[in-house]
Amino acid sequence: MIEAITFDLWNTIFQNKSYAKIRKRLIKKFLEENGVKISNAKLDKVYNKNFNFLNPTVKNEQFKHIYTQTRINHMFDELQFEVEIEAINKINDDFEILMLDNPPLLRKGVIYTLTALSSDYRIGMISDTGITPGRIIREVLKEYNVLDFFEVTVFSDETGFYKPHPIAFETALSQLDCSPRDVMHVGDLLDTDIKGAINYEMQAVWIRISGTYNPGVIVPDYEITELPEILEIVKKLNLKGPNP
Repeated sequence: MIEAITFDLWNTIFQNKSYAKIRKRLIKKFLEENGVKISNAKLDKVYNKNFNFLNPTVKNEQFKHIYTQTRINHMFDELQFEVEIEAINKINDDFEILMLDNPPLLRKGVIYTLTALSSDYRIGMISDTGITPGRIIREVLKEYNVLDFFEVTVFSDETGFYKPHPIAFETALSQLDCSPRDVMHVGDLLDTDIKGAINYEMQAVWIRISGTYNPGVIVPDYEITELPEILEIVKKLNLKGPNP
């Protein structure tokens, strides 16, 4: 019997939102203030290479989390520009807190779904983080009055590994005190959320974003397009749970 449901964050609880343009402007301003002129094309190339969520130029077979400061250092190394540690720390902080002033929107039905589930199920979050760390994400979730729905929030910058590494799922389930077979995970990425949940022997629900398709290599237990559909899955499975 399902005792808990864990959720991914981006494209599951939050709508996707990019802060890349703002961060690029911050870097360009910093360089120009230090006498370095850089074209937008070159900045785009260097930034995109180093700040892609999982840098495709670096083999990361162990799924180790790449921290923001590491990405910043690699970017300046590639630009062959030496930067004092104090400046690196300032850029790091500026990058990480951007979400606080301009948070992403919640996906449709988030509050309704979490409210309906919370009376009967333990709820957790298992999320990879890019540049914005878990401590900032929790603040935004709190501002939206949804943080308290989650008994557990597990972020890759705190575990040190990205999904599908099992430590993300192991950490959450240990804190929820549940066995994998009693937990359902909901997420939008087949290679991380769904693969990781299946490997850890959890039930997996793929929330399919418009324009995406499943090539069939990784097969979730269920597929949805909107979060409230979770409630129908619960009902059809005849699990202990809400009847909205």
